[in-house]
Amino acid sequence: MKNINFIGRAAELATIQKLKKKSFFLVVKGRRRIGKTTLLKRAFPNAAYIFIWPNKSITWLLESVCTELDIPHFHHFSDIINYLGARKQTIIIDEFQNLLTIDKSIYGELQKIIDENTLQIAVAGSSHSLIKKVLYDVGAPLYGRRTAEISLQHLGFKELYKELKRPIAECIELWSVFEGVPYYYELVDKRTAQKNITSLLLERNALLQNEGRAVLSVEFGKEAKTYSTVLSSIAEGKTKLNEIATAFTSKTETIKYLSLLRNEFELVQRKTPLLSDPKKSKEGHYGLYDNFLMFWFKFVDKKRDYIEQGRYKEIIHYFHKEFPAFVGLQFEKLITQLLKEKIISLPFSATAIGSQWGSYKGEQGRNTYQIDICAVNEKNILFAECKWKENVDAEHVLQQLRRKSKHVDCGERDEHYMIFAKSFTKKKKGITIDLHDIEQMLRRLNIQ
Repeated sequence: MKNINFIGRAAELATIQKLKKKSFFLVVKGRRRIGKTTLLKRAFPNAAYIFIWPNKSITWLLESVCTELDIPHFHHFSDIINYLGARKQTIIIDEFQNLLTIDKSIYGELQKIIDENTLQIAVAGSSHSLIKKVLYDVGAPLYGRRTAEISLQHLGFKELYKELKRPIAECIELWSVFEGVPYYYELVDKRTAQKNITSLLLERNALLQNEGRAVLSVEFGKEAKTYSTVLSSIAEGKTKLNEIATAFTSKTETIKYLSLLRNEFELVQRKTPLLSDPKKSKEGHYGLYDNFLMFWFKFVDKKRDYIEQGRYKEIIHYFHKEFPAFVGLQFEKLITQLLKEKIISLPFSATAIGSQWGSYKGEQGRNTYQIDICAVNEKNILFAECKWKENVDAEHVLQQLRRKSKHVDCGERDEHYMIFAKSFTKKKKGITIDLHDIEQMLRRLNIQ
């Protein structure tokens, strides 16, 4: 697929367009493969482009940059910037955070240049944690210097559906793995969603087989193995603190890494029941933000020994067995997202949407319940279930949902119910929404 990078990027391009007639220090950040470089090159087609290779010597970097730009050879990075600035060229510096490992004094030099000159500089970075150290931490060399910032997010499902031109079920299968990362979709061909996923990730010499490792390396460097242990545990379904802690020597160590993954790297989120106080709740579950990493840990990294032994048929068999359940979890995430974006309408205007779970006293002791999606406002509450299955018995699921909802303290709110599935044996008006319904909603929105 071509040019998918610019689907839904109108707002970002408009932000950049406003900067072009003045001096600026623009920061574009986002995960690996999200389209930062493509965006900047589209916005500034005549810019001097500088890529900062990691783990290279400063001498090698300077030689490489000057040769690539066909400019005189300089002995200081600041001299290159001054030279390009004097020629009134816009400058793009890609993987800006890598200067930390090459010569971090360059950031101080850039601070002085930015303060004393009229320049147009745009920098991009994939490592959230390192970019934070360079630009956002108080006392960082370039703290307070940025004049504009773009945090490049995943492409929206609505835009992807329109571009993919596939049945909705296949779009969801692709999204469950690749989410909204443009580069991955550029590799997708006309074969089925599952064939694309297996050929790109699970077959011999698959192009994206080591992509997860590359993402982790960019973010964590030498500590990738330790952080990978935490992320792998979560991907395998160990979502509670005590479960994750079994991989470490102490719970304190686990808490440290989880805190860094949440606050520093923004790869993990802590979920609490919607109707609880997040600060006080002991029911917290940890989850990965990134669909691709979830898939990579479960289907690639987990089967690394099979890959090394060339047992690809067994890997593909495992994929076909486990993939429907994996998509089912992502389907719940997608429906929640579509509800928040009001692509799927609720029977009322919700002030909060999330999951609800807890425990209650039963005849045999303490029991637990889990409700996939819950939405509330002061007067209403919605309970919803998501089933990635065909021919779902809506009445049976509704009865189960009503039983579970009795364990939730709803106050004086009016109760509403919804069920989402691939298809139903018999639909219930105002309650059931299948893939055909979602497809119709997306088509109407894309026509408007």
